[in-house]
Amino acid sequence: MTKTPELALVTGASSGIGAACARQLADRGYEVIAAARRVDRLEQLAVEHPGITSWELDVTDQGSVDRLVAKLAGRAVAVLVANAGAAFEAEQIENADLAGWQAGYELNVIGLVRTVKAFLPNIELSGHGLIVLMGSTAGYIPYENGGSYTASKHGVAAIAGTLRLELSGRPIRV
Repeated sequence: MTKTPELALVTGASSGIGAACARQLADRGYEVIAAARRVDRLEQLAVEHPGITSWELDVTDQGSVDRLVAKLAGRAVAVLVANAGAAFEAEQIENADLAGWQAGYELNVIGLVRTVKAFLPNIELSGHGLIVLMGSTAGYIPYENGGSYTASKHGVAAIAGTLRLELSGRPIRV
C-alpha cells in the first residue's frame, strides 16, 4: 500500500522563491498547492512539475482565502510556506506614497496573518506542521528608500516570533 503524500501549501508561488519552494517540495514527494494571483504562471509550473496543483489566491482578499480553506476542509497541511509579498514603493519617507505603504502592509503583514489564521487548523491536523513565513534581511536591517518594505518585513519577523511563543507546546514549528 502506498502512502498518500503529505500536503504543502505555498503562497506567492507564481515566481521566484515561491515557485522554487513549490518545486522543491514536489521533488521531495509532497502534494503541493501552488497559490498566487498570476494563474498563467501557476499553470505552467503545474505542467512542468508533477505533484503541483495551481490555485488562484489573493491573500489580501478574505473571500479568496476562504475558497481555498473550503477546498481543503478537513485536510491536513504539513507545510505552509507563506511567501506572498511585494514592495510597492521606494521613496524617502518624506516623499512617501501612503497608498504604497498601505498596499505593502496589507499584502506583507495582514495577508500573511489572514493566511496563517485561516490554515492553522489544517496545519495542526498534520500533527507535525511547519509554518515558513518568508521574510527578508529588510526585516532586520533598514535601508534608504525602503521604509515601506522594511517596516512590513519587520512585521513578518515580529509575527514569526509571536507565533513561536503562541504555538509553544502544539505540534507546529514556525
